[in-house]
Amino acid sequence: MQAITNESDFNTNDKFMAVKFWASWCGPCKAMEPNMKKMEKEFPKVKFLSIDIDQVPSLAQKFRVKSLPALLLIKNGHEVKRITGTVLVDPLRKVFRELTNSE
Repeated sequence: MQAITNESDFNTNDKFMAVKFWASWCGPCKAMEPNMKKMEKEFPKVKFLSIDIDQVPSLAQKFRVKSLPALLLIKNGHEVKRITGTVLVDPLRKVFRELTNSE
């Protein structure tokens, strides 16, 4: 998972992206991490990015992130789904399959 440490590192050029917004003080964010690692291994077509809202607050504001963790699924530069809170692997897997199979 690529860590984005400043706004200039972030671009939406990739066809499929999963952008996780989190914070080091967020317990549910830490609980979500193993699930994200599983998804990254299972879905190589998706580019996974990680943004610490305390490091890059401008991106959190730009994407109107109000709850953590927040996972934004972006397809062809457009947000197609937003998932907030901790989500189990199976529901995540279903969402990622729908995203990658709708090419």
